[in-house]
Amino acid sequence: MATTPFTTWEDLRKAMLDALADCVATGGFKATEFTFEGRSIHYRTLDELRKGIEWASTMAATEGGTTVGRTYAKNGGGGRW
Repeated sequence: MATTPFTTWEDLRKAMLDALADCVATGGFKATEFTFEGRSIHYRTLDELRKGIEWASTMAATEGGTTVGRTYAKNGGGGRW
């Protein structure tokens, strides 16, 4: 099992998508490990990897400035105020 070093969130997301593509191509899941911000994460199931890809996609969007800004309740949050 190879460890993928962290450079940017987008690169991590691409590496995770490549691992997912390998799973599809081989027809089976192989445990994968990724390192980011000094932490190492080990994905043991396909579902864990899928959730990791969703999370890395969110982080990559934040890093790239493509996230949607926060929204707020127009009437003060439920009409209480």
